[in-house]
Amino acid sequence: MRIHDLGPVEVEIDGRRTQLGARPQAVLAVLLSHANERVSVAALAEAVWADSGRVGSQSTLESHVWRVRQVLEPDRPHRQPPRVLLTESGGYRLAVDVDQADSLEFLDLAGRSRDLVDADPRRSLRCCEEALALWRGDPFGASADALWAAAAVSRLVEIREQVQIRRVQALLACGEVDRAVVDSGTLTRHLPLNEDVWAQRMTALYRAGRLDEALQAFRTARDLMLEELGLDPGPTLQNLHARILAQDEDLHHPQSAQPTAQPASSPTAAPHPVRPATNLPRRLPPLIGRGAELASLTALIADHGLVTVVGAAGCGKTRLAIEVARHGGETFPDGVFIVDLGSVEQSGLVAELVASVIGLAPAPAGSVEEQLRQHLADQRILLVLDNCEHLAPMLYDLIMEVLDDDSDTHVLATSREPLAVPGEITWPLDPLITPADGDRAGSTALELFLARVREADPTLALDDVSLDLAAEICNDVDGLPLALELAAARVRTASLSEIADQVRTDPGGLRRVGGRGDHRRTLRQVIEWSHRLLEPEERLVHRRLSVLRGAFTRDCAATVAGFAPLSPGRVPDLLESLVSRSLLLALRAEEPGEESTFRQLATVRAHAALALREADESVATIDSRHDWLRGMLARRPGDGRADEHGWFRELDVDFATVRASLESTLVDDPGPLGCFVLSRVSNFWYHRGRMIEGLKWLQLAVPAPVGSDPTDAAMTELNLAAAEGMRGRFDSSRPLFDHALAGLEEVPPDRLTDVVELLASAALVRRPAPQLPDGGGAGTTSSGDGRRRRPGLPADGRRGHLLRRDRVDPAPDQRGAGHRALPPRAGRRGAADLLDLLHHARRPVGADQRSRGGADLEPPDDRGPDPARCPSGVDAHRGACAVDHGHRTAARGGRPVRRLRGAEPPGRTRLARHAGHRGPVGDGARESG
Repeated sequence: MRIHDLGPVEVEIDGRRTQLGARPQAVLAVLLSHANERVSVAALAEAVWADSGRVGSQSTLESHVWRVRQVLEPDRPHRQPPRVLLTESGGYRLAVDVDQADSLEFLDLAGRSRDLVDADPRRSLRCCEEALALWRGDPFGASADALWAAAAVSRLVEIREQVQIRRVQALLACGEVDRAVVDSGTLTRHLPLNEDVWAQRMTALYRAGRLDEALQAFRTARDLMLEELGLDPGPTLQNLHARILAQDEDLHHPQSAQPTAQPASSPTAAPHPVRPATNLPRRLPPLIGRGAELASLTALIADHGLVTVVGAAGCGKTRLAIEVARHGGETFPDGVFIVDLGSVEQSGLVAELVASVIGLAPAPAGSVEEQLRQHLADQRILLVLDNCEHLAPMLYDLIMEVLDDDSDTHVLATSREPLAVPGEITWPLDPLITPADGDRAGSTALELFLARVREADPTLALDDVSLDLAAEICNDVDGLPLALELAAARVRTASLSEIADQVRTDPGGLRRVGGRGDHRRTLRQVIEWSHRLLEPEERLVHRRLSVLRGAFTRDCAATVAGFAPLSPGRVPDLLESLVSRSLLLALRAEEPGEESTFRQLATVRAHAALALREADESVATIDSRHDWLRGMLARRPGDGRADEHGWFRELDVDFATVRASLESTLVDDPGPLGCFVLSRVSNFWYHRGRMIEGLKWLQLAVPAPVGSDPTDAAMTELNLAAAEGMRGRFDSSRPLFDHALAGLEEVPPDRLTDVVELLASAALVRRPAPQLPDGGGAGTTSSGDGRRRRPGLPADGRRGHLLRRDRVDPAPDQRGAGHRALPPRAGRRGAADLLDLLHHARRPVGADQRSRGGADLEPPDDRGPDPARCPSGVDAHRGACAVDHGHRTAARGGRPVRRLRGAEPPGRTRLARHAGHRGPVGDGARESG
């Protein structure tokens, strides 16, 4: 019996060939791909009915197995057990020898040719030709394109290419130059980017006396590699080119037929140390920005059996792993092999793919895992398992077999989540360093981007404007290496400005131009590769987090993402899961008392935002974000309270989310939430030294959006007036003050404290004060520089706090320009006093000079307490108003307070009425020095 499976599947019995039907042929093909191993009933059923989208019954499968048995053993007596297709517990096994199946004999001949190529090239050539003669077409015939056959078919095709290359090598070693010229020409068309093939072609032409054609072959190879890869040929091909130009005599000898040749400058030099067998890519662009990681990982992999590089999609895990394998390969004399698992969907195919990559021929009996374990037991090999995330739970058994106690094999894995294998060392890989605040020095992301730009277009001139755009692009993609390379490749067809616009609006849309077609075609597809591995609740949180820009806390995420059908209590655990799957960055707290935060990369957030729109949850999630913000603002303590600093710190951590809400409600879709927020957080920018940002939002909110609460709108406008005054724009601030105060004629009781505190802050904005003449009269003091100044005014002649300086927080990082922080007790001034103070601060420059010296002050008010003027109800409201005249007198060192002249400010009567006043607003107050 002989099974021909390197082409249409046929069974030959005594010289007579029989073809099977489609379903029985699929059964036989699956069993052949796992020859001498048990194949489960489920795996057989899935393969047999893969093209129909359904799975047939077990009885139907058994009928197909029966037909295969009839073909394999047509003369088997009735009731005698089968000897070829055996029934085992839960499945079937095809028991065949090497000489009973074409694929098995092909693999055996390939292995023998490899072992003999150096010692006996003539026998190696014979093995190669016998192996290639067995190849009649696609392996497994009609099943070649089936998903279950992908790994096995790829393995056989790869080994066939190796045999073809080895055959030309043997021809050159045997001196059969003419045949080598013909066969190498065929291979260069079939494998145009393989440098070994071009080296054989050049050597064969040179030995055939066709020097010009040998040099032309090098030029053709170089042009192809530049066009397809953007790279020059590697050192091997360039050295061979130099030796041909020098007409090196050693090239005529068969022992120089190997693709790796000595440099022309040292033909008699000692041979290089034998390098370990490897399938690592020969030529890759230089690795940029990963020097520290490269050194650390190279040291780790030499001492540990399993090291996993874990990171987000596109952060450069594969590229770094290849470079680590290349640098550390000398410590693994038996070989360094990379196995790309990206195309493998079934864990059962991983062992076969690993075996094919390292060149194992199938054994007559036993599983592939057992064969791998036995082969690796006395080998020191480095296996690089790339793209493991979708197979992570299923790789456990294989890695445990490979890392057996008797084995000296090491595994370097790349994955978007840890493999959870005992002894695993996990190395988290972050994106590259982005330019910070315009400082381009030290940015590895910018270094990588500019290097790739120069490779794509060496003629592009980079001035300061271009460098600023490049830095912006690096920041917008969070320093993600894949995104940087895809963006840089676009300079062939787009300007840096156009590229910056794209990455700002849709970074996930960056796509690969040309090259191979895989799951890395676009950034969005790269992230979708991870997204499809998530559980339903993880997908829900992933997309809802897209409305949170920048860093955010667990509580913020739980409130925003935790609405039906998800409870807030589930969100913290799901955040940890997303971090484990590299779809979320965790920023650990560095100081005691601080809270750790999380952040989505811009590319991940773009994918999540698209998923949110597709799920039609955008409005609900943004409303949930607004609800979180309202709750946050509802917890705001009053000015000067002990817990105010803690609230500012809490708001600071999640302030990127506040910005997102402000942008959506002031820019994208103006609404009342903007003034609601700004009327409550304006002091935050002041205390955090961010008045420029605060001014931008305040200007967007004035005039107030339609539907805004009148008090919120007036307080927002008053904040803008104070901000304009801080930067010396009193011409702009005065109309804003007037209009805002008019809007405060009716103040709800629950907002009274907020209004009073805001008026206190606004009234104390400094502005130029009148210059008093010498000898200004009563109520003036000497400034020490020959001038006179009023009590309570600073010596620089500018209006400041009317409180003693020892009550003012002097911290420079807490001050805005021209403004001092309120002392803790400032909020306890009476509403009426603050209105008078505000009125006095708003009087035109020079109004105080209408009377000389202190003549503008009335005599002391000796009327005594008047409870009607400041009722106790306001005193209960955080002591916002003093209860009587005597209290106010005592608070000012026992001296009566003088009342300022002037018309009452607009709206003060109604504001005072809300504060409980039944009569005129009380006296203004100033310190006496």
